Amino acid sequence: MHRPDEATINGDASALTYDRAISELRRGRALQVVNGEHSLVVAAAETVDSAALQRLVEASGGALTLLLTRERAAAAGYSADADGPVALAVPAGTPLATLHAVAGIAAVGLDGAPRALAASRPPARPALAAAAVELAKVAKLVPALLAFEAPVAPLPGVLALSAVDIERRARVRSQLELVSRARVPLADAVDCEIAVFREAYDLAEHVAVIIGQPNFAEPVPVRLHSACLTGDLLGSLRCDCGEQLRTAVARIASLGGGALLYLAQEGRGIGLPNKLRAYVLQDAGLDTVDADHHLGFLADERRYDVAAALLQELGIARVELMTNNPQKIVALREHGIDVVSRISLVASANAHNERYLRAKLERAGHLSEDAVDNAR
Repeated sequence: MHRPDEATINGDASALTYDRAISELRRGRALQVVNGEHSLVVAAAETVDSAALQRLVEASGGALTLLLTRERAAAAGYSADADGPVALAVPAGTPLATLHAVAGIAAVGLDGAPRALAASRPPARPALAAAAVELAKVAKLVPALLAFEAPVAPLPGVLALSAVDIERRARVRSQLELVSRARVPLADAVDCEIAVFREAYDLAEHVAVIIGQPNFAEPVPVRLHSACLTGDLLGSLRCDCGEQLRTAVARIASLGGGALLYLAQEGRGIGLPNKLRAYVLQDAGLDTVDADHHLGFLADERRYDVAAALLQELGIARVELMTNNPQKIVALREHGIDVVSRISLVASANAHNERYLRAKLERAGHLSEDAVDNAR
């Protein structure tokens, strides 16, 4: 009798490989990214140990490189003229600590070894390098990879996946499933219901807080709030997130009801470990934007297609968006949500978050409380 193969039982084989690849990177294992006749073996610099580094050096035949994003390369003092990742040669015997310093992984402030490796150059396979960096970001790892070219033929014990599949998954719009829903009275909004949605691909869980009894046929007051464990749960004074969260819930309740979307995008999409690394860099003198660049990230790595998908699942098509971030307005409109107006949301400053709030205004383009409503 014919026995169905694994792909038939579990669905799309490329999706399964993609999910496995994220796990492999996080566990310090190498992957083989393939595109046509070319192949690049990559491993996350953050998670490999010294033994794995030595195996990579030997397998590369002395041609191992360190892939950095343009942002990290520029912060480390290397030329970053190329549009995509930058490659640095890794001589045999280079300590793992040196690679961590060059990649910005070690949370040691602005010191380290920014010029410890040879001059930068474009990677030999830019498309493969860019796909690998994208995968590292999805895994919430510092986007720095050890890499070398290899034959396309499968390597023993190394998971292979297509660069095309990585690029395709990056473009896939969020697909959500309602997991559970219950009435949960809140201190600032007693008439409240919480619904949990799970993403089909990376299994992130996002929360829709439905406040009051909003009329979904009319524009609905909506707040998009990215998760912030330090601010929302622990009361951190380094940001305004916790205060914004509580203020938004109370404000929406006072307006007769609406929705707050609590998105699993900690640290503007870079994850909690990297957010804490950015805090160390801020203590050393960088602002929030430059700290993210120093780690190799964009100033904002969040996706808002998931917010649009959540609103559509709730039946909300027109919103009064509670935000100071004009990028959220643009992004929701790009994904089919009609933003009819903006409601400002301002938190108080303190000695610990004053530089952060100023950077959001001056560097990230956020709007002040008295800014003219530009939603239309």
